[in-house]
Amino acid sequence: MNRSWPAWTIAACLICIPLGALAANNDGHTVTVQVAAINELAISGGNLTLTMNTATPGADPDDALDSSSCDLAWTTNETTRKITVETDLVAQDFMLLVAAQGVSGGTAAAEVTLSTTADDFVVGVSETIGSCDLAYTACATAAQGTGTDLHTITYTLTGA
Repeated sequence: MNRSWPAWTIAACLICIPLGALAANNDGHTVTVQVAAINELAISGGNLTLTMNTATPGADPDDALDSSSCDLAWTTNETTRKITVETDLVAQDFMLLVAAQGVSGGTAAAEVTLSTTADDFVVGVSETIGSCDLAYTACATAAQGTGTDLHTITYTLTGA
């Protein structure tokens, strides 16, 4: 029996050595990075009042203009997008127009006369960070008299 004990010990050591030799000094795994659709926009500059209080004698009131108070910024990682604009005011007494100026990350559409129907404002928006200045113009005729229109303007980043 003395002879089998050393043989058994040697066999156990031989079995353990390959197991230790199979252990690796590195390992790996899969990491999936997923990016969802991102379509965000924001207005900076706050609320604004356009006041028409002058006119050239014999002419309608001078338009009220503001092209420096408010900006629009957007981010999208999707293709074929556009930005639309609309007002919530159904019965307007006075005309309000808006244009996109200094556009980056898209192409300005024509100046929009605001209505309750969404109109194209910036087109050709695709996988970009963009911005523009909001240029508002309020118009009235002398025959329209005085008053106040209160608009809530909505800009929407949507599919083209």
